[in-house]
Amino acid sequence: MKISTLALTTLGIAAGSAFGLEKRIVGGSAVPSSLADSYSFVTNILVDNESSTAACTGALISPTVVITSASCVADPISNKALASNRIAVGQGKLSSLMKTTRDKIMLTEAIKVGYKIPQTVSVHPGYNSIAHSDNIAVLILQQPLTNVTTSGVKLIKEPGSFANTAYTAVGWGVSSEDETAYPSELQQINLGVASKSMCSEIWAPYTNLTNSLCLAPTKESSNLCNGDGLLVKFADNNSVGLAGILNMIATDNDVPASKCVESGAVDFFTTFGNYLGWLTQVTPLKEANFVSTATFTYGNASHDDESSSESESASDDEGLDDVDSETTSGSPHTKLAAPLAVIGSIAIGMLF
Repeated sequence: MKISTLALTTLGIAAGSAFGLEKRIVGGSAVPSSLADSYSFVTNILVDNESSTAACTGALISPTVVITSASCVADPISNKALASNRIAVGQGKLSSLMKTTRDKIMLTEAIKVGYKIPQTVSVHPGYNSIAHSDNIAVLILQQPLTNVTTSGVKLIKEPGSFANTAYTAVGWGVSSEDETAYPSELQQINLGVASKSMCSEIWAPYTNLTNSLCLAPTKESSNLCNGDGLLVKFADNNSVGLAGILNMIATDNDVPASKCVESGAVDFFTTFGNYLGWLTQVTPLKEANFVSTATFTYGNASHDDESSSESESASDDEGLDDVDSETTSGSPHTKLAAPLAVIGSIAIGMLF
């Protein structure tokens, strides 16, 4: 395993430089308009880096509380929260804030169209941009965003983690290799949980982590990137639960990855079960206000490049669990009914 040159040059800034590869969902698809209300909790977070503006994605867990990655709003050297006047929170497509595709987004202009400066910015005290630990932060707004009626997305306390469990990630990042191609619609991409053995080979700390989930894209030449990953799951009652926020992208030779659409890349997400107490300390919320009690049924991810021979070889991977399906309420310990498909150390390269 080697530390990428990107990590050394950016000192772990997952939000990335202005509109670079750090802010994109490549090869995804637009969220259908029929689901727009379901994702009304999704926010953009703009960070003024003087010569540029970085952008990442957050989620409202109440009308005035936004959860995001610490790497979005922390100083890359001190790992402490940036000054709140360098940050603005809003919603909608980023392209509407630029006169041309090469423009820097000015926070003063964003504020004119409804973006708000957070009242407080709280970065988890254990966050470390080099170790990729405790990558979670909270922004508190003095007032709700304009025209936002959502009460906030609920967090999934213990998301299903068996290999090949299907999830969706959403965000507003650029959607092609052209850095300036910001979409006019919210983007989504399908992911499946990768085997623990394979993810641990890529990033050794994952072996013992209880606050992380490792997934891989299900479609060739597609992936999300740092700063643009909210991991979501629809519950049986059609409400949306938030399962995680993106920590980093990595391959077995590149941690974090210098490219997001890269053979063998997996996505490590921070999950919330270990942070509920901290969230009640830094927000005015009680756990019952932001933890989902809905029932989630977890199925297998469907892969574009699956074949019977690949499935057979992957079923023998030591990291895959061949177990039965069950659903649970709120904190799911979920098992999958069908034989688990291809996300293993051998088959992973065929997904890209």
